Amino acid sequence: MLPVVNAFQAEDAYQKVTVEVTDDRRRYSKDTTLEESLRSLLGLKMATSGCPVLSELKSMAVHHLPFASNDEFIMRSVSHYLLQQYLAKRNHKEPDWELKGLVERNQRLQLVNQALWQRIHSVCEGDSNLKALLNFFSMASSVSFSLESQLRKLEAKMKGDGAD
Repeated sequence: MLPVVNAFQAEDAYQKVTVEVTDDRRRYSKDTTLEESLRSLLGLKMATSGCPVLSELKSMAVHHLPFASNDEFIMRSVSHYLLQQYLAKRNHKEPDWELKGLVERNQRLQLVNQALWQRIHSVCEGDSNLKALLNFFSMASSVSFSLESQLRKLEAKMKGDGAD
């Protein structure tokens, strides 16, 4: 993360940028803010880091969705977790259909996020990294604090009752 934080530490979070993300399967391009770009990049870097808590997200990083909205993040997090539970059941382990482990994992992530925030806050001159991390952290904390309401919102959208 440090090279990214250093490269953008003095930048304005809301400056407009055009970002292109290319992987082996596809290319994403978006005219957006530096903050949204950094949120996506830092989230991917954190998930693929050597941190034992953040590495719990490593399997999600394989299917990273750049510039994901909060709804997309919740959908991907819950879907990924439920797939893990299905595979656990298939391998004769006890699945967690109540999503308690998902909430617990995101509570652990919040502790790491707070420590990261303090470290990055101490070296940043501008607000780009800080706003990107705050946005990422708020998405992750929505799983811990308001998962049920997030699921109700997604349920309404899946039924066609919810508007974007």
